[in-house]
Formats: sequence, C-alpha cells, structure tokens
Amino acid sequence: MYLYSFENLLKSSQTEKGKEFCNQVKKYYEENYEGKPILALPFSKFKLFHLTGDRTAYQKEYFDRISRLNALQILSITDDKYLEPLEDVISAICSEITWALPAHCLDRNTGNTYNYWEIDLNAAEIGMYLAEIDYVFKDKLSPDIRKRIKYSLEEKIVKPYETRVFGFDTMGNNWASVVSCGVGLTYLYAFPERFNIVKDRIFSAMERYINRLDKDGYCSEGYAYWIYGFGFFALFYDVYVQLTGDRPAILDCEVVKNTIKYAEATILDKGVFIPIADGALSSTASESDAIPVINNLFNSNIKINGGKWDINSYKALSFKRLYFINQDVSSSVKTESSLFFEKSQVLVEKRKNYIFIAKGGTNAEMHNHNDIGAFSIFKNGVQYVVDPGAGEYTNGYFNNMAVRYGKETFVCSALGHSVPIVDGQIQLYGKEYFASVLDKGKDYIVYDLTNAYPKKIKELKVEYSLKENGITAEYSCKGVKERVVFRFISFILPKLSSDEVFIGDMKITNDKNAIATVETAEFSNHQAKKTTVYAIDYAVSGKDINIRFNFDF
Repeated sequence: MYLYSFENLLKSSQTEKGKEFCNQVKKYYEENYEGKPILALPFSKFKLFHLTGDRTAYQKEYFDRISRLNALQILSITDDKYLEPLEDVISAICSEITWALPAHCLDRNTGNTYNYWEIDLNAAEIGMYLAEIDYVFKDKLSPDIRKRIKYSLEEKIVKPYETRVFGFDTMGNNWASVVSCGVGLTYLYAFPERFNIVKDRIFSAMERYINRLDKDGYCSEGYAYWIYGFGFFALFYDVYVQLTGDRPAILDCEVVKNTIKYAEATILDKGVFIPIADGALSSTASESDAIPVINNLFNSNIKINGGKWDINSYKALSFKRLYFINQDVSSSVKTESSLFFEKSQVLVEKRKNYIFIAKGGTNAEMHNHNDIGAFSIFKNGVQYVVDPGAGEYTNGYFNNMAVRYGKETFVCSALGHSVPIVDGQIQLYGKEYFASVLDKGKDYIVYDLTNAYPKKIKELKVEYSLKENGITAEYSCKGVKERVVFRFISFILPKLSSDEVFIGDMKITNDKNAIATVETAEFSNHQAKKTTVYAIDYAVSGKDINIRFNFDF
C-alpha cells in the first residue's frame, strides 16, 4: 500500500501539527511567490559557470523555482485553488531546455558549451518531483499538464538514460544513489511498465554506493552527504518496496545496518555534526527530516536534534514531511560516548564537559580535504578548534587542484586545518599521503603523520590525550631541517598574552613557552558567504622537537 497517497496526505494535513506546518508553508508562499510572475531562467547567468566559475547566480533562481513548486504541491493538498499556480510552475519547469545545473552539464571536450541532455543530481530529482506529483494528484491535474509532464520526463530522463552511459553509473558516491533514486522513481511513478528495463542498472548503482561506504558505517563525505546519499537510497527503496512488495536483500546487509547509525553517532551538539571534508555544508540538522523515511524503511528509530520542518531543507521529501509530520524528531543524542571508525581513523569522543574529534585517514577521500591529523573541540554548541567545512563550489573547486588546495580556497588546503606545517611544506592531495594509528586507549590516541607530507621527515607523530576538562596534543618531530609551525584553526578571534592564548573561555598553553601569532584568513563558504577564520601559529625551531599543547576549559 502506497503511504504517500493524496488521501493520506490530506488526513495528515488536517491534524494539529499538519495544520501548523501547512500554515507555515502558506505564509512562506505568500511572502515569496503569491502574485509574482514565474520568470524564465536567464541564460546570462547560466553561462557564468564556464566564463567565471560562478555557480551561485544561476542556482539561486533555479532552486527558487523548485521552492515554489515545493510549496505549491503541499498547499494543493489542502486547497484546490493552488492547483492552477502549481500547474503554472510545472509548465515552466517542463519548458526548460535542461534540468541539469551548468556545473554538471558543461561539455568537458569544448569547455564552453553545454550538454543539455545531461542527467545530473538535480535533473534526476526534478524528474522524480514531477512524476510523484502526477502520481499523487492524478486527475486533479488537467490532462494537458499531465501530458506535458510525461513528455518532459521522456525527453529529459527516459531517452537519455536508455541511450547513454553516465558517470554516476560507476561513481559509487552520493551521485550513484541520488541520481539512481530520481531516475528509478521516475520510472516507478510514471513508466512502471518500463521499470524492468532499467531495474538491474539502478540496483547495481545502489550497490556501488553502499559498497563505497565504510563497513563500520562511517561516511567520509560527511553528514550532509550522508543524509543526501543514504537519504535517497532509503527514499528509493521505501517507495520501491511499497509499490512492488519486494524487499531486496541489500536492505538488511551489515554495512546498511551500520550506516543507519552514522547520523546519531556523528551529531555533536545542538544540531552540529562532524565538520570533516565537505560534509559540513550546513551547521545545523535542518535536513534531518529525511530521518522519518529512513525509520520507515528500516525501523531504526533514529532521532536527530534540530529536526526542523523547513520548506527549503530537503525538497525531495515534500510529501513525506507532511505524511510524517506527527512523528517525534526530538533529540536522542547520547551525551557521553566514544566511537572510533577504524578504516577512516576517525575518533569521536563525547565527554561530559566537551566533545573532541580527530582524524587520520588519507588525503584522497571522497570530498577530500588535506587534513590528516586534524582535530576539533566543541563545548555547549560552541566550536573552539574547528574544521572550517566546505568552501563555495566553483568550477575550480572540483576541476583545478591548484585552486582547490591552494590559498584561494583555503578550507580544502592543509593551511585551513589544525595540522603542522613542516619546514614550510604542507600536506598535499593523494592516496600516498596517509596516517597510521600507532596506539589507542580509553583516553588517548596516537597518530603517525610522517607520511602525510611530500618530503618525509624522520618522524612526526601526535598523541591526543583526553582529560576531564580539556585535551592535550603532544607532538614528536625528528629530522626537522629548520622549524615546525603548529597551527590551530578557530572561528573565534583569539586573545594573546605572553604565554597563554584564549579562545573564548578555552585556554591554550604549551610546555616550551612557544609564542603564538595569529593569521586572519577569509574564504567563501558553501553558501557563498564570506567567512573569517583565525590561524593560531606556534613556530618552533630545532632538529628534534617535542612539545605539548594544553587546551583547557
């Protein structure tokens, strides 16, 4: 039985929480769209990506149109008067020459023209949205708009998918899951008679996605990409099981069971998640409304602090959010726990008075940053020592290593992480740069960072020790030619004295009386907002260096 039917959605909209949610959507729609024309997406902004690398200008208008669709499909459940404006925005979307973003359909052979028949993350999602809307509303929509939906799905999804091989078919990252979900649900909703033609291909892509995840459940892409990739994995199979009655064995395999636990394991405090690699696209868990669908499929009872029914959060779940509106999404985050993900060498320690995260791994991970040995410290929602998270996605961010790992982007570079700079050299990108875990106990972990640098020194290791009210980082460096700069990154402007540094109420001291200097850096974050971070540097000279830093509250 299909849960997200018009009848079930209508019932949910009439509950107390359902009415509250729909009123929020109505207010959002009235403030942003009511009475305003649906404008064509400007080519002048579309072409900016290959001219300047800018994605933001076009994407802002692109996603604004999807937000209008998102609001209207909810409101049309509650009142037929919204069906006409819903059909108008559907018509505008069907008229677009491509549903793919410029960043994803630029012809790599020419570098300045576009492949308009590309199926990227967003094209697949739009196909799924329209197919689902048609499936849910059925004859409430006019016959002509339903015909336009079907025609557009055939031209932009079905024909390209059945006649081409795409990169996501072999990627194994979140693309494999998200695109396969969008395409698969397009077929299940709108072309069920053709689903068997593509079933094996879609299932194979889903298997590649799962097989690329660590068996212990860690997602190296980070929480935002976990909710995106695994959320769409669950979204597809949730609907597939409902419509076919078949439950594939992959849903009960060990890696899936472990991956389900990732969100609860990696939430740190008040909606803040482990900010490693590009995973920290947002500091809050507003997208955690994917959790009800995961719970529905796996009966996992995950609860995430910060679950917010946000019109702009997870658009693929518009109907699902309304269906699950009465589900409790309050926090069940453990206040104290200790987790170590062996393959990725990531330690997450939730102590009574603070939270500590450290990572080893390699510098060739998905959505990689050069951050071997980096660590973060949190307390009461405040980020003291941080990983700055993702930068603004531009052309160079993914296609130019010099841009991605240089000063221009900063946050992907080792310069933007709390790792040493050895004789002027920083960590570089590549699987040949890696860490080893030398020892680990209840209150400590020792990483060997010797192989994280291009010109190897004799030894570089760090031991992180956890105390009741802080941590120590003890570095051992052998074979240094001139000096090592020990760098710690914070969003908080530090205060310096002769032998102490204060980041808020956290004090940094060291046992060698090394003097700190502060470098201010500005970068454009994932939301294209200018963000300032502070690099606290301790330059220590000598061939063999042993130094302990204390971070105390």
